[in-house]
Amino acid sequence: MPKKKKRTLLSTIKLARGGAGNLFVIGIMAGMIGFGAAAVNGLNPPAGPTNGVAVKVVSPTPGGTQTNLQLQTFGYVTIAPTPPPTSTGTICKQGGVNTEPTILVGYAPASGQSVSASGQVKVWVSDENPPFVAPGAVVEPTTGKVTTPGDTTAKADDNFLYSPALYIAPGTVESGGTPHFPDFIKGKFNTNPTGFSRGSFGSGGSKNASQGPAIEPIPPGITPREDDFQSEYLWNVASLGLAAGTYQGEFVIHDGDDNRGVGCVTIQIQ
Repeated sequence: MPKKKKRTLLSTIKLARGGAGNLFVIGIMAGMIGFGAAAVNGLNPPAGPTNGVAVKVVSPTPGGTQTNLQLQTFGYVTIAPTPPPTSTGTICKQGGVNTEPTILVGYAPASGQSVSASGQVKVWVSDENPPFVAPGAVVEPTTGKVTTPGDTTAKADDNFLYSPALYIAPGTVESGGTPHFPDFIKGKFNTNPTGFSRGSFGSGGSKNASQGPAIEPIPPGITPREDDFQSEYLWNVASLGLAAGTYQGEFVIHDGDDNRGVGCVTIQIQ
């Protein structure tokens, strides 16, 4: 009988040791999981974060050639850069309505460069006659601020607006997008385009020319056309209603007689 009790006691001790060992292993594993969770700022929650961080899930694109790479880490997906929308038409190319793209002699920011949300988008125009703006437009003479937009719906013979306009793709002029009109106009310009007749200006002429403040220097590296009249159109980024991102701007500008220039520039807003 004593031997049987002794064996039972030994078995109980072994069982207790085994249980303690298992608890020790489980404790080590739990500690490792807790340490790993702390290292990545917590376990993956069942829903996206609620602290204002944007999370965008991008479905993989099937096919042999991939144009972007998505990295998944602890349940979240990196946001891939979004390419700027492009014009769906051919108006940015010379020809058709775009009869004289060379009147657009400079842009700021230059294509692919950035501008702050409190900055301005600018285009410089050069022509042998004062470039047209909206009929009846009034500009403050010292700052160039447009105080009276004029008739921004008036159209030229090519069925596009007299007023210089900036469109943001995909809302291009071809797709019936919304035109954005300049907040400032500088240099010389013509507010009476409907009263124009070829030959009424002549080289160096000034008939119907309005004078705003002097234009800013054209960006370096650009050789301006040797014309008699230069204008500068400026848009406040804030008035465009655009968030930070990359956009394609489409400038649709009439010259000072019967031609038009169209230029498309990629603009990054910080």
